[in-house]
Amino acid sequence: MNDDGEVKRFVYEAWEVRVCLNGVAVEGQASGHADLWRGGEHKCRVALSGRFADAASASDALERKAKAWVDDWKARDHSGETDFANL
Repeated sequence: MNDDGEVKRFVYEAWEVRVCLNGVAVEGQASGHADLWRGGEHKCRVALSGRFADAASASDALERKAKAWVDDWKARDHSGETDFANL
C-alpha cells in the first residue's frame, strides 16, 4: 500500500491495524509488524518473524497476532486502579 511495506489495513474492535511486511525470501523466511492505533494514536507494535509459505500467510499470521493482542487488552482492567505504576 505504501513505502513502509504496508500490505493490509483494517479496523478491529475500534483499533486501526496496519500490517507491514519486509518481504518473504525464497526460503520462506518472513518478517514484519502490525501497528495498532486507537483514537488516532499509535499504541502498540507487534512483530513477526518466521517461515511462511507466502506473503499472504505471513500477513494472516500478523493479523491473528494483532487481534489476539487487542482481545488481551480488552480483558484487562483499564480503570487506573491496578497499581501498575506505584508512585
